[in-house]
Amino acid sequence: MAKSFQISYTEPFSYEKCFNALYRSEDEILYRLEHQRIYRLINVGGNYITLVISESADHILVETEHEMKETEISYLTHYVQNWFDLNKDLTPFYQLLQKDNRLAHLPEQLHGLRIVGIPDVFEAICWSIIGQQINLTFAHKLKRRLVEHYGTKVQWNGIELHHFPSPEAMMEIDEVYLHSTQQFSRSKLKYLKNVAEAFSSGEISRKKLLSLPTFEERQNLLTSIKGIGVWSANYTLMKALNQPEAVPYGDTGLSQALFNLGIIDDRKDIKSMERFFEDFSGWEAYLVFYLWSSL
Repeated sequence: MAKSFQISYTEPFSYEKCFNALYRSEDEILYRLEHQRIYRLINVGGNYITLVISESADHILVETEHEMKETEISYLTHYVQNWFDLNKDLTPFYQLLQKDNRLAHLPEQLHGLRIVGIPDVFEAICWSIIGQQINLTFAHKLKRRLVEHYGTKVQWNGIELHHFPSPEAMMEIDEVYLHSTQQFSRSKLKYLKNVAEAFSSGEISRKKLLSLPTFEERQNLLTSIKGIGVWSANYTLMKALNQPEAVPYGDTGLSQALFNLGIIDDRKDIKSMERFFEDFSGWEAYLVFYLWSSL
């Protein structure tokens, strides 16, 4: 058994840029960032393991006080690889960006940045629901309140770490309490329960999504749940499954970035956006993430 392990990555990769991309709000509750170290609580088969992630020489170092079995190391390695998309070679993407004068500055400005994902599909869908039609600051506050009340909490070396609620815990949320005292809309609470029920019943899972052969089929499975629209489905597929075609059209930040760069004249012109992304086949989601990061 081991208490630490290393994860290699494909160059170009910037741990610093990925670390900085994790900071979105002081209300972020699902990980802690301190002195270039990432602290996170991960559920591995019902066993909650505290990870400390850092960069060391030419690899990612993962440490814990937990004596890990080989199966746990394998799961956590895959988790971190998905979280930071460590196996992606960005060279072809940068070559595409450099062909467009409006985007040619991005490979240098954001060199080595990966899509910082949400490996847990259930968490990713719920986060997309929480963030619907509100600003990011308020969305983080709502997520914190939900996690504090229904998630798992662990005290570790003087640090309080939290894990997102399970589908079963989400099905038990008190809608009256969360609406009347925590500022959740009734529709958000209903949609969260719909998603929890779908995961608890096995209607949706990471494995089931990955078993579907096409992007459209995965998107259709997600949008079959009431409360999950195309934006939420694409956001989830982008952040949880690294699906390259998953462009969250209608996203305010994406529209603003394209407008700022002179790529579109009308922030609501979805057709022009779709034509623009045609030139980046296989890298659409990465272009979205870089455009967000350029703001």
